Amino acid sequence: MIRHYRNYIVIFLAAAVIAGCGKVPDNARYIPADAVAVVGLNIRSLGKKIAWNLITGSKLFKEIQKRMPEKNAGDAIGGIENAGFDVSNTFYVYTKPDSRFENGNLVAGLLPLSDAAQWETYVKGAFPGVQITERSGRKEAILGNDMYVAWTDKLLIVLNATTIADDEHPRDTASDRQIMLAEMDKAFTVSVQKSLADNERYKKFEGHGYDLSFWLNYGSLVSSYTENMNMDLNGISLSSAVWKDAILTTGFNFNKGKISGDISYYLPAQVEEAAKAFGEQPAGKDMLDKLPKQNLDLLLSMHISPKGVKSLLEKIGLFGITNVGLTAQGLDVDYVLDAFDGDMAVLINDFSLDAETVTDSFMGQMVAHKQQKANMSITYVVKANKQANFDKLLQMTAGTQMLKAPNGYVLPITAQDSVHLVQDGSYTVISNKRNYAYGFIDGRFEKDKMPRKMANKVYDQPFAMCLDISQLFKDVDPAISSVPRDSAMISEGKKLLDNITLHGGKFKDNAYQFKMEVNFLNTDENSILELIDFGMRMNDIDRRQTQ
Repeated sequence: MIRHYRNYIVIFLAAAVIAGCGKVPDNARYIPADAVAVVGLNIRSLGKKIAWNLITGSKLFKEIQKRMPEKNAGDAIGGIENAGFDVSNTFYVYTKPDSRFENGNLVAGLLPLSDAAQWETYVKGAFPGVQITERSGRKEAILGNDMYVAWTDKLLIVLNATTIADDEHPRDTASDRQIMLAEMDKAFTVSVQKSLADNERYKKFEGHGYDLSFWLNYGSLVSSYTENMNMDLNGISLSSAVWKDAILTTGFNFNKGKISGDISYYLPAQVEEAAKAFGEQPAGKDMLDKLPKQNLDLLLSMHISPKGVKSLLEKIGLFGITNVGLTAQGLDVDYVLDAFDGDMAVLINDFSLDAETVTDSFMGQMVAHKQQKANMSITYVVKANKQANFDKLLQMTAGTQMLKAPNGYVLPITAQDSVHLVQDGSYTVISNKRNYAYGFIDGRFEKDKMPRKMANKVYDQPFAMCLDISQLFKDVDPAISSVPRDSAMISEGKKLLDNITLHGGKFKDNAYQFKMEVNFLNTDENSILELIDFGMRMNDIDRRQTQ
């Protein structure tokens, strides 16, 4: 159906065309300031790393073309590179809230043209019988039921939206057309003052010229979902200033053997000063040194500032109501926060995926079959500030359900598994592996080196998350699945990624700053080519199994 083609074409265009030149591109002025999300792809930068025809000529691209539900849709995909787009310029896709449309959003694409006549020829060939009209100095066409396009000599705007309809309010084609005409007028007449290009944060972000950029107006997103909700909590009203102007920006660059990302989270002005403390102190080196590092699959470490939590509660007006709630337990906010130093970590070690035989009843008979079972060691570490306060909190929770053991407690789960809680006056460790719990307290792992791929990510950072995918898959046997397709996909998956890391959290330039890396096992090829190659291999597996 045309609608399915619409989905493919918009996604493809969004992922195919953008350029970066160290400043906000000219057509960014058409992005409205109230856009919730904006996505762009820098093809000028990417063109230096990968040739366009490597994508359009790939087996995966041709397979997508063959699987299009309509022949003309597949032909259109195949000719998209000759559709008159200015591939040395910038393409954006943005969304903004609008309750008239399905999913509550209007989706728009901004695509510069180098040859408007070539675009028109493309449209006529891809959509036989399409009606092209002229209006307000531009040409317009409806492609399918819910894809509306209009263009001038230099710019194509695509509106992709479906108005809400139900049994009581069936779709009115004429009314839909009037709505889209009005929205297209707005899209072409965004004033400079009401454009996102006038936003200083956005100009700074786009100036980096990332291969792939993503801007999320988190404040507007929350406001659009809460405008019809009651935000009162026991008489305490939450002001929209708590999330107003909160912005998340993410920029990715595709390099040989890795994808690198920069992530910034800008706080609302009302809570910015109160929350700065969260990025002031890194997770403690002493804690990190003590962690069990053998067969380390996942490490999550952080320092959550108790001072920052208190300041934030006061700033958003929840300090008093929180105190009232704790009073019933004989506590208050200061007592609870004083219990914690702020350092904590979560680890997964020794992950494996094993097969086990289970017996189930089927039609009155007991039938044995194999199923997959994940095994791992999970450890949680938290550092206390005032031990007496921490012990009281512990007694009110886990201490009432666990059995007393040397330096802590134990909670039997099964005949083979137990949860161990151990303390030494500074740290409390909870683990399903006794050796790890007591080993941390005894300093048994201090001389062990942190895995090299994690070491420079976790130390001196307020937050770090490291997932060692190659280690995680090391003890996963593809043959564990009785389905050939699944086994083949597991085998291919083991060949792709080495690790994924996210670290940072320091407050700088009015935002929390993070770095992200996706590291591939093959370090000789660009990460885009690696992803395309992986997609082709997975597609081949799927095709073989469905033939």
